[in-house]
Amino acid sequence: MRNLIKEKGFEYLVYALILSLFFSKAIPNIILVILSVLAIIDFKNNPILKTKFTFSSSVILLILLILLTLKSILFNTISYDLKVYRGLFLLFWIAIVFKKITDFKTLKLVLLWGINAAILSSVFLIGLFYLKNHNLPFSNTAEVNELLILERPYIGFITVLGIFLSLENARSSIQFKRVWVINAVFLFLFILLISARISIITLLLLSIIYLFFYTRISWVKKVMFLISFITFFVLIVLTNKNISERFFVKSNLEESLKVASDYEPRIVIWNCAYSMTKKSDYNSLIGFKGYKEISNNFLECYANTIENISKKEYFLTEKFNSHNQFIDLYLIGGLIGLGLFVAFFIKLFIEVRKNFFQTAIIVSFLLFFCVENIFYRQFGCYLVGIFILILSHIKTKINE
Repeated sequence: MRNLIKEKGFEYLVYALILSLFFSKAIPNIILVILSVLAIIDFKNNPILKTKFTFSSSVILLILLILLTLKSILFNTISYDLKVYRGLFLLFWIAIVFKKITDFKTLKLVLLWGINAAILSSVFLIGLFYLKNHNLPFSNTAEVNELLILERPYIGFITVLGIFLSLENARSSIQFKRVWVINAVFLFLFILLISARISIITLLLLSIIYLFFYTRISWVKKVMFLISFITFFVLIVLTNKNISERFFVKSNLEESLKVASDYEPRIVIWNCAYSMTKKSDYNSLIGFKGYKEISNNFLECYANTIENISKKEYFLTEKFNSHNQFIDLYLIGGLIGLGLFVAFFIKLFIEVRKNFFQTAIIVSFLLFFCVENIFYRQFGCYLVGIFILILSHIKTKINE
């Protein structure tokens, strides 16, 4: 009875951490410290010690972290680089501590509750704003972030994850199937409401993947559905003012590209990242010596290439990073770092390719890594750690 209470107490603390993750930075860390102490005290019974070694996707990511850390030590840049690497260390520590969890169905359910709570809280704030101002400023990033519990890219990302967790529950639950389908529809409408670009693109791409790789209908029907998906996507973009502005839709292509160049920071950032790789001190095999050098190169590029004074000041004040985890790892780790990160995703796909819902989660992370440096954020590292644990559990069940 005592062991049962201890085990359940541990799981309840994990659930509390997940629920608090969407609303606080400090509370999850406090709970993780408590969980870490409990895990260390009972480490001899941690399932990770009984796990047989296999060359999994997690091992590839661990190799990447070790190589980057050794490189930083070699070039004496570790004191600055740890600001980034501590997120990766946190990711693996979460996976180790949470390894004691056995009820993954409840874990995913609590994760979905946390996502729903964050969305409902945001809807409430949006409703208050609309009642006061009678408009929705979702074409403006600065204003919209004040109305959401998380920044728009991140809340859009977790909403996509919530949609597929809901659909997975709908497939496995007969009694509450309709409830989970309605929940998925609600989350989809929320993505349209906040005009989350990458989330809309992710859902379109995953719909196409499901159509071509997970259905057994004729190719004629697949093509018809594909045309329907694309038409639906185009109609959403063209008929919703906020979404069309987020996609920089103007009267002609030239004007659209000009507006995108003026208002999309990633165009400037990625051009700077490309120019940095042409510098003499960049090693294509192992990248720059450290993140301090990369940060200084970005600031130098912003100062020299941006002509608009206010825009230049904005970039220099914000000190934008690469906003792309693949580019980031290419800058800091060269072809070796980028290659290992790509190999990590390839191995993940191979491990869960037969399960669409797990594949959808991986694709969602992959696309989000293309527009954000998730490892720079504590929240992002928590999410990656939790989902790596869930995916590894699915892989173990498939093997069994």
